[in-house]
Amino acid sequence: MRFNKKGSLELSIQAIVIVVIAFTVLGLGLGFVKSQLGGLQKTASEVQSKIKEQILEDMRVSGKKVSVTSQITLERGNQVIENVGIVNTGLSEKVFGIKINFVKKQNPDGSPADSEASKEEINFFYSDEVGKRLSPTAGDVLPITISAKSGAAGNYLYKVDVYSCPAPALEPGTDCELYDTRSFFVRVA
Repeated sequence: MRFNKKGSLELSIQAIVIVVIAFTVLGLGLGFVKSQLGGLQKTASEVQSKIKEQILEDMRVSGKKVSVTSQITLERGNQVIENVGIVNTGLSEKVFGIKINFVKKQNPDGSPADSEASKEEINFFYSDEVGKRLSPTAGDVLPITISAKSGAAGNYLYKVDVYSCPAPALEPGTDCELYDTRSFFVRVA
């Protein structure tokens, strides 16, 4: 049996060229994807910043102390990020915090639901410590992640209580007082 050494060498060179081209295309593809994802991150940050500016501007114009979306629509098993806007209308620096409380639920057919079982269907993720320091006339937003369990359905009524404490309080205590309250609905379809 005789081997053709020239044919083997050509096959090896072709394999090396194919591997080099493959790695080059892979590197270019990864670079493109990375640049696109970086652009998305920048866009998301810009959108969050514009939302914050819009909430604070609406509060300044309307004179509200607290702003929250009146109705939030959510699909089962999904989550959404919402913001609670707070403006310090006092004459001194204060520290603010929020607490979200379940009020009641209405089933999709319009009937009232069992309150105790309904409390566990919607979850809120936020810092419930009093910790947002605002000088007089300053405002800011507090982000809240709202998630619905896969078995949730209907309209849920909640209220957000905003507490203010004289600076430098870190926890709601005897010096803290209820600053304002707003109600909102979470609709799960």
